[in-house]
Amino acid sequence: MKNWGEIVPVKIAIGRRGVTSDHPLATKVGIDVMDRGGNAFDAAIAVSAVLSVVQPQMGGPGGDAFLLGFIGEDVVVYTSAGRSPGGFKAEEFIEQSPLRGPLTVTVPGLVHLWGRIYEEYATLPLDVLLKPAIDLAYSGFYAGWFLGNACTTYESELEKYAWSKYFKGVRTGVRVKNRDAAHTLRLIASRGYDEFYYGELAESIVDELQDQGVNVGLDDFMKHKGAKVSPLKLEIDGKILYEIPPSTQGISTLQLISALYELDLYREAFDSPSRIYKWSEPVARVYTFRDTYIGDPDYMNIDPQAYVKYSSIEDPTELKEAKPQRKYTSRDTTFFIVSDGDSIVGFIQSLFYPFGSGLVAGGFPVQNRAVGFAKRRDVPNSPGPNKTPLHTLSILAVDTDKQKFIIGCVGGDYRPQLHLRAYENLFVYNLPAAKAVEAPRFIYTKFYNKQEVIVEKTLTPPRGVESVEFKVVDYFSVPGHVHIGVLYEDKIELVNDPRSEGVSLAV
Repeated sequence: MKNWGEIVPVKIAIGRRGVTSDHPLATKVGIDVMDRGGNAFDAAIAVSAVLSVVQPQMGGPGGDAFLLGFIGEDVVVYTSAGRSPGGFKAEEFIEQSPLRGPLTVTVPGLVHLWGRIYEEYATLPLDVLLKPAIDLAYSGFYAGWFLGNACTTYESELEKYAWSKYFKGVRTGVRVKNRDAAHTLRLIASRGYDEFYYGELAESIVDELQDQGVNVGLDDFMKHKGAKVSPLKLEIDGKILYEIPPSTQGISTLQLISALYELDLYREAFDSPSRIYKWSEPVARVYTFRDTYIGDPDYMNIDPQAYVKYSSIEDPTELKEAKPQRKYTSRDTTFFIVSDGDSIVGFIQSLFYPFGSGLVAGGFPVQNRAVGFAKRRDVPNSPGPNKTPLHTLSILAVDTDKQKFIIGCVGGDYRPQLHLRAYENLFVYNLPAAKAVEAPRFIYTKFYNKQEVIVEKTLTPPRGVESVEFKVVDYFSVPGHVHIGVLYEDKIELVNDPRSEGVSLAV
């Protein structure tokens, strides 16, 4: 195996408790909350809120969120994915296939997730937990590279929307203030999360969305409910793996990891060219299964737990003629891990595309998660009113009996493969967590028919394969920031991807 580890610095922290996130300020705030006596859930709310302010392109109160973690020996999963409005026009959506704008908006779920975990686990007052984010929004912060780059990249695409009032002209190093966002957070802090869905704040947000063309009503917000759910579970190779159930694509992660063993792919050398090609058929089958059977649970006709193994996939009749449901993407998300030494929690939040729909309400960008719907009418994920689109967000947890791992990433549709790569590196190639995150990757970016694969140097694709197109890119160019947390009996180890602008801290 080639030695790539000296190319970049290792971003790793080891201690009794800690945080790894995509922004230094968020990581610091999480540590500060635990230093004040807060637990992992207190810190998760505070970190999530700070990330919403300093990386608004990636997630926030205008988007959705999910949580998966270990509390002692117990596994907890919370989902808070918003539905399309009752006035959602499915036929218009199929005809126009919009990527931005009012037709792509779904009800935001993040704030409801804050409320659920606050009520069940938090120990500090909500105003204390949200104060760091409020202060940053009101007094300002210096835009990081990711925010500055996102504003530059998408300015021409988004300047016709309310986005431009808040973010046009923002560049790396510019002082950013967002007092509308601070006001929204203050109302949530003083009145509780219900204010976002039932109160005057909800009415104000709905009015703003309606003014921007969204066919949404206050009843759509009032009907939103996050949920505590049972995880999908796979026992394999002496370990227990957990993922988030539909409407997320967590099942795809477990199917790919199952294929690793069922097809003897774990026998391939890390830097073998044939290893890259041999994932062609499993990727095609798993993603075709996802796009055929997974969506809003209320519209699915299968039990996802019965299909977590690769061998359980009946070869879909659509496999050879599969057509993409939509434009696949890596896009922007933010994922972080918090541990107080007793619990370890993975938390993921997103708007789907950078800055979501381009619309803004309450000072925060609003998600374009409806883009996750299929552009067809005959699958569980077909578009419709009051439906949850297929969600790309998921988190992988692994219990080895001796350690508990939380693995998550930025990655969009590619997330199952990124989870697979991290799992392979940890448990097949036996790399330390830091090396597992740093290691060069390959990712299939077109899943069936004429497949395409991005291959990071120093990996080498096979030659003479006509059915798959390989694109070799520079080391660290593949989408996705993978973060890993490992909870031991006496310590926590946290690894932050060098592809991220964030850091890990542990004390």
